[in-house]
Amino acid sequence: MPSFELKLSISAPPSKVFAVLTEPDKITQWDTCRWAYNDMRLGGKLRKRDDHGALHEGEIVTYAPPYEFACIWPVAKDSDEPEEGTFPVRMQFTIEAAGNESTLRFSAQGFPSEDLATRERNTWGGYFLEKIKKVAES
Repeated sequence: MPSFELKLSISAPPSKVFAVLTEPDKITQWDTCRWAYNDMRLGGKLRKRDDHGALHEGEIVTYAPPYEFACIWPVAKDSDEPEEGTFPVRMQFTIEAAGNESTLRFSAQGFPSEDLATRERNTWGGYFLEKIKKVAES
């Protein structure tokens, strides 16, 4: 199944990057949601309500703060047509310390097509990761 990995340097320690990725008040600063709730533990739920009021929920499958967590997250088949449904993607965030900086590696696996993997890679690489960096560095 198609997958991708992206890497980003952030001028912040791993604990701050991890907080930006996992704490609801920080998630709403970079994600396209107006509300988030996380039960940060192995098997815990990640929940968010998007700008249209739809509830999205994933499950934490790896949890090793402040360096790594992964979740199974539902990704829309067609972002313009939510009624088309979703498919599960394993999203993994790995943070490596590099002095006073961190390297964030984001990978996503389980796409039913290369086109969908490319769409998400462009969204994460061109939007979400830059916003995560901005929030972590502020």
